[in-house]
Amino acid sequence: APMAAAPMDGQIGVPETYLSWAKFVPTVDKVKAGQVREIYINPVGRTVRQGQPFPDGTVSVMEIHAAKKNGETLQTDAHGRLVKDGLKKLFVMAKGEGWGAAQPAGVVDNGDWVYGAWEADGKTPAKVDFNSCRNCHAPMADADYMARYDEHFTTR
Repeated sequence: APMAAAPMDGQIGVPETYLSWAKFVPTVDKVKAGQVREIYINPVGRTVRQGQPFPDGTVSVMEIHAAKKNGETLQTDAHGRLVKDGLKKLFVMAKGEGWGAAQPAGVVDNGDWVYGAWEADGKTPAKVDFNSCRNCHAPMADADYMARYDEHFTTR
């Protein structure tokens, strides 16, 4: 059912069932940030075809895990991948018809995407400047503002 009003950044919650969704891409190691990222996409988003925008109703959840350290050195597994050491934050992207136009003046355009940021419990809002989310995704307009868009089609 359509929402009465478009949500604003910070108003998109963590879907309880996201762990049952398909991964958008394989695990992403962010060595410079000392992070391991897991990105999930809901069944609506899985219907996207390469070269097309995501349909309204798409939701993506990104888990940010700390990478385990041995002293100051990041620990890797037998395959050279970073080892997770605890969930730190959850970021959510959701798309709905007209949501972009409903955002306040001066918000960086990201099409109809809206963002949420949560502490590891999925209930406590994380202190995040949503403009940083929007600024990072803005150059990806050709990929409907979704990082790793092309990789998704080569790894699914």
